[in-house]
Amino acid sequence: MAKNKPTGPRTNPSRPQTHPAASPSLKPTQTAPPVLANQGIQTNLWLPLLLLTVLVAYVFGFSNGFVDWDDSEYVFGNPYVLEPTAGHVRMLLKSVVALNYHPLTMLSLAANSALFGPESTSFIVTNTAIHLLNTLLIFLFSYQLTHRNQWVALFVAAVWGLHPMHVESVIWVSERKDVLYTFFFLSACLTYLRYRKSGATIWLFFTFFLFVASCMAKAMAVVLPFVLLLIDYWKAGDQDLKKTFQPAVLFEKLPFLLVAVFVGLVATNVQAGGDFHGWLLRIAEKKDAVGQEPFAARWLVYGSYGFLMYLIKLIAPFRLSAFYPYPENVRNIEPQHWLGPVAFLLVVGYAVWQLLTAKTERQRLVVFGIGFFLITIFLVLQFMTVGAALMADRYSYLSYFGLIFLIVYGLYFLTGESPSRFRLATIGLSVFTALCFYRTIQQVKVWKNTETLWLHALQYYPDNDQMREGLGDYYGKNNRIDEAMQQFKTAVENGTNRYHCFEGLGNAYGLKNDFPKALEMYNQAIRMDSTKSDVYYNRGLTYNKTSRFQDALRDFNKALALAPGKDSVVLTARGFTYLQLKYYKESLADYERYLRYKPNDPTALHNRGVDRFYLGDRAGALADIRRAVALKPDYEEAKNNLRQLEQAGQ
Repeated sequence: MAKNKPTGPRTNPSRPQTHPAASPSLKPTQTAPPVLANQGIQTNLWLPLLLLTVLVAYVFGFSNGFVDWDDSEYVFGNPYVLEPTAGHVRMLLKSVVALNYHPLTMLSLAANSALFGPESTSFIVTNTAIHLLNTLLIFLFSYQLTHRNQWVALFVAAVWGLHPMHVESVIWVSERKDVLYTFFFLSACLTYLRYRKSGATIWLFFTFFLFVASCMAKAMAVVLPFVLLLIDYWKAGDQDLKKTFQPAVLFEKLPFLLVAVFVGLVATNVQAGGDFHGWLLRIAEKKDAVGQEPFAARWLVYGSYGFLMYLIKLIAPFRLSAFYPYPENVRNIEPQHWLGPVAFLLVVGYAVWQLLTAKTERQRLVVFGIGFFLITIFLVLQFMTVGAALMADRYSYLSYFGLIFLIVYGLYFLTGESPSRFRLATIGLSVFTALCFYRTIQQVKVWKNTETLWLHALQYYPDNDQMREGLGDYYGKNNRIDEAMQQFKTAVENGTNRYHCFEGLGNAYGLKNDFPKALEMYNQAIRMDSTKSDVYYNRGLTYNKTSRFQDALRDFNKALALAPGKDSVVLTARGFTYLQLKYYKESLADYERYLRYKPNDPTALHNRGVDRFYLGDRAGALADIRRAVALKPDYEEAKNNLRQLEQAGQ
């Protein structure tokens, strides 16, 4: 990015400014840090080129579809997002989706749908646009942290923006929360730096506002108060820790900490399946298994091993997967997993040692880089039984900044005043950035659809039942029933403990009209987990097909009790059941509620018309059935009923 590195003093590049509250009245003369020549020209040339390169890497994913892994709950199966009316927007503000409460993310998805339509491309393009903004923010953040060093800022932004571990956060529609919370998080860091520099309280208010927005996009933002303290440490230079963290500095973080605690309580409650004491509404369920085992020493090993894998994949971004499962027998720790605690203790111990002995900016760099990584990823390291995976690519999205900043700025320091070493570092980082660009393009294609996603992951974990479950669902929804059954049967034969594999097999048998076998599978799924609305709904549909209407009614009532937010799905099925049982008032009530969601559903209109006829409202029946025929001219049953009604009225 630059041919020559200017000479200049390197022993103590520019002491960072101290916090306004602790600044002395007179500042010592600062040593100007080494910078690149022709700064303006370099920035004007390289930064737009970098952003264009990031865009090009992700353009290959603009034609990707949704993946049936949370995308249904977030977008294509969520009527509140697809039809963002005023009422639906109010619902999104209090909705728990896929065991997460992030209203700002859901509102952004609804806005996406309203402005650009419900197709996957618009969501992916928007995610990419936010990622480009985040890459720019990474550049600005690095630029401010390094005394306006463009070489460091450009390479940090390049590696971060193009790293293939970040593809999951950008190209997966459901991870809108990742790119969005990171945008507000990084913006808050920049406004906090502005506050430190100017001392103007307005910038602290801006920081707080951005922090709240970040938390409303994703609860992982709760760690920002600790990152702000880390920034205080970095900017304090070689100042004593006691002077750096004066009471005033700590006190100004108190409002941030209170918000963090509140958001953490909400997140903990909804992750456990709650509704935060009735304040929130669950409108979608998450099918992924969530570990229920108590804390055990082995989770220290697995959490540490995940930490090690993040370090490895930072510099060797290969064998990336949408899912990294625990060993088949989670209680038996395999030998290689013991490398995790060793690596964790060495890295953290080294950072703590540098913290206690730091006298130079190089030492503080170690503390800042490792500290930023640990603070932003610690909550998702699997030290407790949360989730079914050792790690996830998306958790590296923000946290990798700390390690990348450490490596790039560290290389800058190591080059000293040697132009040859500087050129070597530039070439090395350029080659690695090119590798990231190539691997990102490959990884973007992995997320083309559900089939490509899980087939890719099965290359590395062929016995994993969650992947086979996802693949079976995809085949079933695309009417590839035999392939779906094969995936579910393989999972069952492998001894799966995932209820949805039996539910999926029940769906496949139902599509083949083998209703007794379908009911057997649904019953087994309910024995494994009796809290899932979808299973009761699907079993209810099967009971309807076998004319067991009272059994169907019980299942639909149970489905609605477990997930009230799914009324737009269940009501039409229950309304039909009431109609078959001749409970016309109850059927009419269900169809009227349902038609508020989908006023142009011809089947619902026809059935409401039938209810109205039997309740003595002949005019209402005629209006409904005529409208149903107008919406669906080939609707033979509606046409026959309409003909009989019109003839009877003559």
